[in-house]
Amino acid sequence: MKAAVLILAHKNVWQLEKLVQRLSRDFDVYIHADVKWDINANLFDDYKNVFFVKRHSVNWGSYIQILATIELFRTAYQNDYDYYLLISGHDLPIKSNAFIKDFITKNIDLSFVNSELMPKKEWAGQGGGFDRLVYYFGIDFKDNLMGILRRKALSFTQRMQLKYGIKRKLYPIKYYGGWNWVNLNRPATQYLMKFLAEHPAFLKSFRYTYCADEIWLQTILLNSPLNLVNENLRYTSWEPHASHPKTLLKSDLDALTTSDSLFARKFDADIDKDIIEAVYKMTE
Repeated sequence: MKAAVLILAHKNVWQLEKLVQRLSRDFDVYIHADVKWDINANLFDDYKNVFFVKRHSVNWGSYIQILATIELFRTAYQNDYDYYLLISGHDLPIKSNAFIKDFITKNIDLSFVNSELMPKKEWAGQGGGFDRLVYYFGIDFKDNLMGILRRKALSFTQRMQLKYGIKRKLYPIKYYGGWNWVNLNRPATQYLMKFLAEHPAFLKSFRYTYCADEIWLQTILLNSPLNLVNENLRYTSWEPHASHPKTLLKSDLDALTTSDSLFARKFDADIDKDIIEAVYKMTE
């Protein structure tokens, strides 16, 4: 059984090194490092199973974040794995490598994707998620004169949309939303790659959208005959009305110890390095 871990990373070299050192013992690791991050591309040259993919300049919630994720899946898919685990550089495994491998082996016929048919209840303030798609958002522009002008143009367009009730036409498909960290077996990844190749207009429709990284993949897979479990196997802690999960601290260790999840997020060594060291010790 061959498995690949796909990592979207954008900061904290120490934390990424710790993550790669642990996971690369038993998994091939593919890393997308935000091009804005000044990281040494030769950092993992001594690892024969760690690979950097083509880098993009990613802004949170942007279309480019989708492209970076596809870059990871597409590159790893060429090497024909049985399983693909997508995580953030701020995630940690809260189970041992052996436990994760055993779990994957026992569940090789399943993919784990958190999802809900839109309109999604938790996104009620965003039209159940449809506001993210039907209005134009200007996120992926450089901070130069042309970028500023294009951002202003899209902002004006969105104001006109809201004023006159004009909405973008959606791709003819049922839309689903959920957390973007997923666990896919080979049939699911094959279906994903095939769908993207055969429906380029679907992917293009996500340009100038907002936080659609939590929609595009779910929409493809939940409209398929695949065997999917509505679970992403990630421990997260949310505070009321927050748009991001809470950064986990040493005080969260007991909850992590008793969790059934494979990974937890998110951690930040600049805030609490001790919790990171404790989790790795716990999962040896």
